[in-house]
Amino acid sequence: MTDQRQHSNPSEPQPSKAIIWSKRDWWLPVVNAILVAAAYLIFDSKLPDQVASHFDINGKVNNTMAKGTFWLFYAGLTILLPVVVAVTRSFDPRRANYEKFLPFISLMRWTLALFLQVLFISIILHETGSSFSFIHVLQGALGVLWMLIGNRMGQVKSNFFIGIRTPWALSSDANWNRTHRFAARIWFVAGLVMFLLAWFVPVSWTAPVVIVGTLGSAFAPVVYSYLLYRRGASA
Repeated sequence: MTDQRQHSNPSEPQPSKAIIWSKRDWWLPVVNAILVAAAYLIFDSKLPDQVASHFDINGKVNNTMAKGTFWLFYAGLTILLPVVVAVTRSFDPRRANYEKFLPFISLMRWTLALFLQVLFISIILHETGSSFSFIHVLQGALGVLWMLIGNRMGQVKSNFFIGIRTPWALSSDANWNRTHRFAARIWFVAGLVMFLLAWFVPVSWTAPVVIVGTLGSAFAPVVYSYLLYRRGASA
């Protein structure tokens, strides 16, 4: 087996000069803007002047923000974040690779938008008197986000903005591909565990479950990528 460290530079795709943006990319910001506007018209008069902005590990509100700031934060994140995810492709030296996993980019943008909508709507419902555990909703939504992204992570090709961007993966296509196939399984399992435990464990367990699930699934692929490099894996 040829040592990966001796030929670590992957073949670089020729970057496209055009900005990667299509008419379909506008759909998500528009949908989010409509949802924010609808939520504002329906709930603004029902919300208190101070809205929950942070919950402790027991699910109790321990910080608030002005209602106007909440709406700006809601609109800004849900409308601008999907735009940022799409536009960053244009600045990547390996942007030609994005053509190989555009379905994943679309999935990630819509999934992130759905996750944010669920969180903000849950806060609105919590602040208008609905009786449910926001912390359990947060953990369950995070689990679904992890499962959906993890299920397709193996499709991601080498780039500098999305994925497990270790120095060993960025310098080897073989390492990148194997690392992301491994990460896909880890993220899906971590997401499934977070989702299931959201409905069966006390609120006080949420923080440990989320920390272990997210950090574990983030660091395990990094270690795996390094071990591949140390073994000189090339396939």
